[in-house]
Amino acid sequence: MNKPKAKLEWVHCNQCLRETRNEVVAKRSVTVDDFIEDYGPIYWVSTYTMLECRGCGSVTLRERTVCEDVGADDTKYYPPPVSRQLPRWHHDLPNGFQSLMAEVYAALHANSRRLALMGSRALVDLFMNETIGDIGGFERKLQKLVDDGYLSKTNKAVLEAALEAGHAAAHRAHNPKIDDLNLVVDIVENLVQTLVFKGKVESLVKNTPKRSLKR
Repeated sequence: MNKPKAKLEWVHCNQCLRETRNEVVAKRSVTVDDFIEDYGPIYWVSTYTMLECRGCGSVTLRERTVCEDVGADDTKYYPPPVSRQLPRWHHDLPNGFQSLMAEVYAALHANSRRLALMGSRALVDLFMNETIGDIGGFERKLQKLVDDGYLSKTNKAVLEAALEAGHAAAHRAHNPKIDDLNLVVDIVENLVQTLVFKGKVESLVKNTPKRSLKR
């Protein structure tokens, strides 16, 4: 007996970080009826589809809810689609940085952009306190990061804008565009990664044989 041909769909994969061919593993539909005052009875159908990526094997659940009575059509994915993943080197960070960065990415994956922006600002605060200490206001601290070689002048300007955006998110309900938020995260990650490089460089110097002096 021939095995039925697998049904395939192109769906975003969080592991591959792009659209991939996914096999439909299972599919179930549920019909729900309700009554809305001054409107009458309505019916909506929720269809749940389990999808398996043909590339990496990760599984995603898609929920599509349709109500033809009111023209509603909504689709959600579990886990939600993500555009970036935690960098591999985050495991080499001190514990406080690891947990805070993980929270920033959890906010990114949930599309909670304000929380991700505020978390990015908190990462900068933590970095400055760990590296240069409490020496004054943000402007003075940022300039110290440039003077000590942690930050370029160009990235300083971007980071200043990022810190202001983080302040606006916390105090003025500012919701950043996703491209702006990704730029902030890029700069903050570049800054925080210097903590990882510092330990690796020290290890590299220690493990490299010294030159022999010629006589």
